[in-house]
Amino acid sequence: MDILSKITPAETLLLKYGSSAELKDLMKYTFMDLLLKQVIKIDKVDRKVHPNDKYIRSYTYIVAGENLKKYKYNKHELIFLSPFLKSKSIQILFKNYFKMVFDLSKGSWSYKKLVRSSENIYPYFKSHFWAKLFRAIILTDKGALVRNDIVAYLNDLDRGIDKLMHDDKQKGLEVLLRIGGNVFLLKNLDFEFFKNIDKSFISHQKTLTNNSDDTYIYWWVYSDDDNFDNVFDLISGGFDDVLESFDSEFDANSCSSWDNDSSGCNSCDGCGGCD
Repeated sequence: MDILSKITPAETLLLKYGSSAELKDLMKYTFMDLLLKQVIKIDKVDRKVHPNDKYIRSYTYIVAGENLKKYKYNKHELIFLSPFLKSKSIQILFKNYFKMVFDLSKGSWSYKKLVRSSENIYPYFKSHFWAKLFRAIILTDKGALVRNDIVAYLNDLDRGIDKLMHDDKQKGLEVLLRIGGNVFLLKNLDFEFFKNIDKSFISHQKTLTNNSDDTYIYWWVYSDDDNFDNVFDLISGGFDDVLESFDSEFDANSCSSWDNDSSGCNSCDGCGGCD
């Protein structure tokens, strides 16, 4: 399905759920998609806090990825990338990074507007007075048809992905590679199989992508052959760990009133999300 090769997971979720799309999911899968494309990356460092310290501690940083310079980012991705666009050498502690991202998102409605503004999906949404007044994400008739097609395609793919990978692994990989970061939205995909993927297959796929105007939609085009192992380690080994860490930091930095207000958290009455 061509549109899934052009849109990010957040854009897919907004088309699918509209106003009901969860802020946590929109941001979480945007983060995972940027990791997949190696626009940003996770860097773990073991060191002593002080030279005389007896213990070595592990620190997790978010840093610029190899492909940041050539990546054509969307507005909803900019809040994840802005510090690295100013300084590619900056390192941000995982916890501090997510507090920054949450603050920059300015809440659910503001972030949904950023996602909706993408040129790939903007024509599918209505933009009139009542939609703005009630902070509603409303699809046009054409947008509803596109959403139905996306939902049907992903549901069919999810139901048949195990059989497809078993019966025709090459065809299965072609499908998964083409939908890019939307693979993270599949519930039944066993990410362990990426550990045994044939890297030469992806190298061959890169040679088939000749249209330079379209290359930005394929995540593997961004990757040098030497970097494939890092990408697949993330997908097959670190996917669950990263999602769990994201959920933990999101819950620590948000509360219900913050999530529903465009200007941030105005009041926390024991929710524990704000300091």
